[in-house]
Order: sequence, then C-alpha cells, then structure tokens
Amino acid sequence: MTRPFDRANAHALAAIVQASGSRDIAACEDIVDERGTKLLARGHPVRPELMERLLERTLRRPLEQCLAARDGVASEEVAQCVERLLDGSRYLSALAGDDARRIAAIARTLPVDGPAALLLTAAQARGEGFDHACLGLLLAGALAAHGGVADGALQRIALAGLLHDLGELYVNPSYITSRRELTLEEWRHVAVHPRIGELFLREQTRYPASIAAIVGAHHERLDGSGYPGRCTLSALPDEAGWVIAAETLAGVIADPVAAPSRAVLAMGLVFGEYPLTPVGIVASVQRGFAVQVDPSFDREAAHASVAAVRESLRAATAAAHALEDLALGDREQRTLARLAPLLRRLDVAFVSSGTAHFFELLGASAETDDAEIVLQLRLVPREIRWRMRSLARDIAQDLGSFSERGRLAFEPLLALLRGEQPPACAPAARSTSDA
Repeated sequence: MTRPFDRANAHALAAIVQASGSRDIAACEDIVDERGTKLLARGHPVRPELMERLLERTLRRPLEQCLAARDGVASEEVAQCVERLLDGSRYLSALAGDDARRIAAIARTLPVDGPAALLLTAAQARGEGFDHACLGLLLAGALAAHGGVADGALQRIALAGLLHDLGELYVNPSYITSRRELTLEEWRHVAVHPRIGELFLREQTRYPASIAAIVGAHHERLDGSGYPGRCTLSALPDEAGWVIAAETLAGVIADPVAAPSRAVLAMGLVFGEYPLTPVGIVASVQRGFAVQVDPSFDREAAHASVAAVRESLRAATAAAHALEDLALGDREQRTLARLAPLLRRLDVAFVSSGTAHFFELLGASAETDDAEIVLQLRLVPREIRWRMRSLARDIAQDLGSFSERGRLAFEPLLALLRGEQPPACAPAARSTSDA
C-alpha cells in the first residue's frame, strides 16, 4: 500500500527546488525508488531537472527524510524574523508587551532541524510563508504569555505556531493566494492542509505528538464551525486554542486602517468560536489604539451591504426551517442538525453587533463621524458573509453522501449562504409517512 509520503508531492518539491537556487540543499542519503534504482546519490545537490524523475517514482524513503538544507533556516533566523516583526508593528509590540524579549528568547531555543527546517526553508523561498510562520510563533506566544502560560507550555505553543502551516507547501500555491472564490474541489485541497501538516510532523519529525495535534487543529473553532474535523471544544487538543486564535489574528492584523479593531471583531463577533482568554487579551490591547474614520467609507454602499446580509440571513434561516419539515434521510438530518445552531449564532451575532439597528434608527441617509460605527458598518457584513460562505462549503462537502432528493432540497439554502439567488423551485415538504 502506498503511504502519503512514499511519493514526492509536486508542490512541495517545486518549493524545495526553488529554494535550492539560493540555499545548499542536497541529498543526505541515497534517494532510491521501490525497485532499488538510485535516483540521486548522497551529497548531490537538488537540481530542477530531477523533478520529473523524483515525481514519477515511488520511493523507499520519503523525500523529506532524504534531503537536507545544509544552510537552511535555523532558530537564530527565526528569532531575527520575530524581532523584525515586532519592530515593524506597533500592534504586535503592544500585544507582546513586556514579554517581547521572552518570546524572542524562546524562538532562539526552538528545535528547528531536519525535515522541518527543510520545509521552512522551502516556505521562505516560495514567498511569505516563512514570515507567516514566524508571525504564528509570535502571536501564539504573545497570547499565551499574556495569558500566564508557563515557560514549558509556552515553548510548545510557540513551536506549534511556527510549524502550523507547513502543510500548505503540499497544496497548489495558486489556491492559497487566490482572491477568487475557490471551487469545492479546490477548497478541499486547501482544507486538508492542517491534516497534512499534522501527518508530516508525526511521521517525518521527532517533534512530540502534542505539537502535531495542535497543528492539525489550527483551523478548528470551538463551536464546530472550523475545519478539517469540525471539532468542538471537547475534541480539541490541549493548548490548541492559542494557535487557533493566532491563526485568525495573522489574517487580519495586516489591515493598515483598523488592525486592532478588526482583530476584536473577527474573534469576538460570534460568541463561542474562540477561547475567552485570547478574545479578552485582544480586546484589552485594542483599547490602546484610536480608530481613524475610513476616508473611503461609502454610506449608501454600507447600507446596501447591511440590508443584503440581513435579508440573506433571514432567508437562509427560513430555508433551514423549511428543511426541518422535510422527511430527509439520516445523513441530511445530521448535516442540518450541525448547521442549524451555527446559523442561529450568526443571526444573533449580526443582531448583537447593532449595525442594522443604526440604519433602522437613523435611516439610510444617516451620517456619522464615529470611527467605531463606521468600522462596524464596513466590516460586520464582510465577516458575516465570510462565515455564511464557510457554512456553504461545509454543507457542500456532505452533498456526495446525500440522496438526489436531499441534494435538491439543500440547493436553496446553499445558494442563499453563497449570496446567490436560490433556484425558483424547491422540493415540497412532506411528512415521514409520505416518504
């Protein structure tokens, strides 16, 4: 039976070959295929012309074990990147606070070697992957340190933060960087990267299984709305919450206008997605930053966006209720049972944010110079829309196990969650006795 790392991954290998243009990457042992044919002798450097030969063979030993970056990324380079990130961001400095030096010192002690160093070196060559890894270390470490985590646990959390996205190297990079809506098949490739990263750490490195488990959970959410395992709090590994929060922060703090407030909004909008301690830390840091009014704010566009989200949420909730009245199969009912509370959470979050209430009280022509209100009017609809699309992807992954009638029944709900016009006809409700 072929195991996951018995054949070289085209995307990871391409990144390694790219890195070999500036780093000394060579075979640390003979690379041999399953028939005993030597493909690259120990000590020989990696070259682009080897790619096809390595990709078309099943290997006796995983490629990640057979290659080494002899001058690759090491802990000192990681620490220097962490310090550069701190120096370049007032927000990161505020988040780290008095623990900034402690986090940089921990970065210098992290074991970065072997296959992990090889992939970090490849990530550095492929683009922003290395900086993102160091940002993951910094954010997870800063949150955990602020939360009073002891040094031993802090080192594990920082290491998991550094390694959390290594699985992305095995995914088509155009999917990772795409600004368009991915197809379901493309999304499935992206969504599996936490599992790949976890498997890589378990099988190809000497890191503890606890580190691998945290990496595998870094896109999960405590309420079950994350991926790839849809895990809830009880199923998450210890200390994973810090890295889950760090991953979200890494995605929003690049906002040049409103990074602190956007971080609070992303983590606090829907109650129950994130651990309360990191949410509280992010909120406390935000208080030290003044929000500037966005000069590009378009009041009429904001009103239209708020109204559209409100209507989509109402229609999606009604569509979900309509599904409850159908005599659907067990698989469809399980999906609906998982979806319904998540959809209710979104509705509650939107109402609680007060964005729609502002226009209801003052009218669509209302003007405000309150920067926080302007920010909410701009960002809340975007955050809700993003979560609705995530729910649509979640449902779409279950469609293959549905009956044809079940797939047709879910089409209106899927369309509404995607922000599309639902089909004109939907299956009529019928009782269980009619099925």
